[in-house]
Amino acid sequence: MRYVVDISQEQSEKINSLITAGKYQTVAQFISTSLENQIYIEQTETVHKSETINVKKKFHDKGGHYEEDVEIYLPSILDSSPKLVEAPSFSQLVCSLQKVSQEKCWLWGQVNKVFPIKLGLRVLLASLKDDQWIELEAYREKAADVALAYGNKIRKHEDSQFKKRDERISAGLPHGSNDEKEKWIDVGSKARYKSHFLAYMRRDGKLEGAMPFLRFVNLKKDEKNTILIGLTEAGLSFARLDNPVIDNNDFENGFSEKETDFYLNHILKYVNGESGAIKWLLTVISKGINDRGSINKALKSEMSTAWENSSDAVINTQRAGLMARMSELGLLEKEKNGVNVKYGMSKYGKNFMGRK
Repeated sequence: MRYVVDISQEQSEKINSLITAGKYQTVAQFISTSLENQIYIEQTETVHKSETINVKKKFHDKGGHYEEDVEIYLPSILDSSPKLVEAPSFSQLVCSLQKVSQEKCWLWGQVNKVFPIKLGLRVLLASLKDDQWIELEAYREKAADVALAYGNKIRKHEDSQFKKRDERISAGLPHGSNDEKEKWIDVGSKARYKSHFLAYMRRDGKLEGAMPFLRFVNLKKDEKNTILIGLTEAGLSFARLDNPVIDNNDFENGFSEKETDFYLNHILKYVNGESGAIKWLLTVISKGINDRGSINKALKSEMSTAWENSSDAVINTQRAGLMARMSELGLLEKEKNGVNVKYGMSKYGKNFMGRK
């Protein structure tokens, strides 16, 4: 079916610049990817349209100085000793890639970083204190506010350093502005953070979001039909590990080596769809299939049967999300030649290939 869509000159120029940068091959691919992403958002959760709203809340950082429009101070996790919950089984989860086996089910491609998940876990740990369960929606709102504040603070540093998108720790965190003349929040980015990176329960009781998918949290309904969230043993352990950004204001490194090792060992043991995806891509790259286009072709050949109705846009989204997460974890190296980028396996990636 053909549709004719009018776009502004400014939008056209921005799309063409993305194509020139090699992020998309054609305008049609850009539009198809955008449609696939928006359809997924609409089908997984009813959210407000992306818009800007005024922020009226004012808080202070832990030094007592005015810094952000939302609170970024997290209560001491040393005061939190929550009772743990069992990890969800695979049968409780929704796989965004149709009804496939656990080994073929990856994180959804729009989950392009792991740091936003870590931040959400830290907020949950601080919020639980000694409880086992807390109300999901109140937690999601608080976590999104904290993520917005961190996103603004990190982006300020990244902008000053002229960081490129794939180098930015802030990717995946909600957007906003604290400019004195214009304070706003991108409601759409906040909603995406809550649904993709945190957690959500569908009407049929199935769980979505990166946190339950990674077995870091579980959800349930109480006697009043209120949805609750709790931490698993793995979620607690990962949340408690010191993080360069959260604990040391180091905006150059999203994770410590200890955090990266914990995360990779965890998915190897408990999330074999995600660990299998990483090993598959490292294997493909080691064979010389090392640019985005050829990796997309290999991925489509490998997964098009398992992922029912997987369009080129879905394949591209899945490939891009996986590679972004792997780059964040230090598993990939890249070599740029103009607009072309070739990827290689880092020493850490080779180390991961040897793990079982």
